[in-house]
Formats: sequence, C-alpha cells, structure tokens
Amino acid sequence: MGDHSDFLSSLPRLPLPSPEEMERAREEERRRPPLVTTLPAPDFVPGGIARFHCALRCGWYHDEAPGLEPMGLVRVPVGFTPEELSAAISAQAEARAEQFRRRVESAIAAHFASAHPDH
Repeated sequence: MGDHSDFLSSLPRLPLPSPEEMERAREEERRRPPLVTTLPAPDFVPGGIARFHCALRCGWYHDEAPGLEPMGLVRVPVGFTPEELSAAISAQAEARAEQFRRRVESAIAAHFASAHPDH
C-alpha cells in the first residue's frame, strides 16, 4: 500500500463540538418524541440477525441483517463543508433505515394477509 498522507491531509478537518454543544444535542435528543412505528421489537439471534416475530405468536418470523445494506456513494458538492458531508451521510443512513422499515413492514403485512386474514 502506498503512502496516503497527501490524501488524508487534503480532507477537511471536522470541527469537534464543544461540551456545551454536545450537551445541547443530548438534551434535544431527550426531548424528541419517539418515532411511531408498526414494527415489533426484534429479538437478536447469533450472527447479528434481527428476528421479527408474528405478534400473534403463531411461530412465523422474519429475519433481517441490519447494517449489511450496501452504502453506495455519498454525494457531496465540490468544496463541501463538514456540515454538508455530515448531512449527506445522515440522509443516506435515514434512507437505508426507511428501506429496512419498509421491508420488515411488507413482510409482516404479507404474513398477516396470508396467515391471519381476519386480523
């Protein structure tokens, strides 16, 4: 492997938040209402698998491997700022989380439609 010092030195330096900024962010997070979801809490089985069981306890479950989705490219403008990079990474993570939620909800809905049509 070659020396990457030139590349690393060209990356923008991310500013470190002050202790006050970190405390404000923690306080905002504490005040934020929880997300409303139809997903049941999963069990975690060996291998990092999130297992979503049928709420009616019929024995059915849906497995997901969270975090294994390909990230793809993070798109930022030329001359990006640390804030723009952070926003792009966050937007990509939110999109992957939404895809995950939709996959699990679709699997649960399909199961209920076929196994529990009266519920």
